Amino acid sequence: MASDSRNIRELLNNLWKWTVDRLERTTIVVYKFTVPKQYISPYGYLGTLTAIVFAILGVSGAFLMFYYRPDVELAFLSVKEIQEKVPFGFILRNVHYHASNLMVLLAILHLYYQYFSGRYKIKNEVLWVTGIILGILTILEAYTGYNLIMNQRALLAVNIGMGLTYSAPILGPTIAPIFMGGGLFDLVVRFYALHVFILPLLMLLLAAVHFPRALIIDFPVISVIVGVIFISAGLFPAELGIKFDLTRGLVEVPEWYLTAIYAFLRTGTERFTAGALLPLLFVIMFLIVPFVDRSRKLSWKDRPFFTALGVASIVLVTVTTVWGFYVDFSKETAFDQLYIEPTLFYGSIAGMTIASFYATYVYLSRQVRGARPPPTKPIVLKPQSATTIMVVLLVFIAAAAAATFYTYFINLPNHSMFYLGIAFFLFGLLLHVYRHSIYTQERQATQREQQAVRTAT
Repeated sequence: MASDSRNIRELLNNLWKWTVDRLERTTIVVYKFTVPKQYISPYGYLGTLTAIVFAILGVSGAFLMFYYRPDVELAFLSVKEIQEKVPFGFILRNVHYHASNLMVLLAILHLYYQYFSGRYKIKNEVLWVTGIILGILTILEAYTGYNLIMNQRALLAVNIGMGLTYSAPILGPTIAPIFMGGGLFDLVVRFYALHVFILPLLMLLLAAVHFPRALIIDFPVISVIVGVIFISAGLFPAELGIKFDLTRGLVEVPEWYLTAIYAFLRTGTERFTAGALLPLLFVIMFLIVPFVDRSRKLSWKDRPFFTALGVASIVLVTVTTVWGFYVDFSKETAFDQLYIEPTLFYGSIAGMTIASFYATYVYLSRQVRGARPPPTKPIVLKPQSATTIMVVLLVFIAAAAAATFYTYFINLPNHSMFYLGIAFFLFGLLLHVYRHSIYTQERQATQREQQAVRTAT
């Protein structure tokens, strides 16, 4: 068994070297793809994981384009047809929907990890600025995507976007007709063009500048990420909603990454100030950080002010996002149900933001820097134990795969997605155990060789 795994590993290594050698004159080898031999924290390559989810969105979106009709009257019906009649359409739409949400979440986590780890200090200002712009484009890509359904929820988001665009001073009335057109008929086509071509093209161009040269491709973690998408899609299937009707007064809230802006708008604050100016100030704060924080300290523990600022921004986003979901159904009219009392709203976010900043700053300023804690000892898996674990995982993967096919053929697609996600998740664990056992054996062999050399000398 050991000789077979060694031969397979040598075959894969030779294939990888052959491919890289043949691509040496192409632009793709500007990037160095590293496949780690052991587990490393995924925080350091959240950007790469975001790009992989973007690729999943591209593939699933391309198949959805076969059936989607960018027409104001047919859009909702085409999505309904995808959901109910197209083979694997229900799965494709749910994967696309949950991958879009995961991409936004990964982009936010990537931003904050880079911020707290001080990565923007290592001559990475360009990467930081392009990353902020990519984050904005990611949200716009998700926004234009779920508006294409043309249900009541999409109509709410469209109205918010149109209102913010038209309320922009000076350029607003000029730019709005270009992106919005003369009504819903034009808007669907423009959003479709933005979603499937213009925004992805801009993101790819920026990614060529934003990506560092060393990219980590961790197949076990990628498999787990794919599993999370399918598990989420199985547990929380994307709802079709109700076809848009301008005469309906239904209470809706937008997607979670837009509820913070929605909360500001619901307080009655002037539209452009609440929906555009305040978020712009938030973005500007992050844009100028590399040019203001000029100290050479990288650890978040050694930068109490900027760490406290980051924690306060997280609290601000969290509180406003939660407020965006708040609906008072005890009131009679839709306006009263959605209205947020501004004094309570701004008072709560100001109090919690200031308190979190002060508490974090004081705590870190008073911390005594001691010696670094000793490194944790790595887990060592014996070959027999690793083999047993892999066999057990293979059995569970086979069971999950069987359940996937069975539930799909009895017309339970959400269960099928869940079991498929479990299979991907367990396959990622299997790859990790295999990788860890091989790395452990190689390290032990190296140690034995070194010990033999020392003994001989």
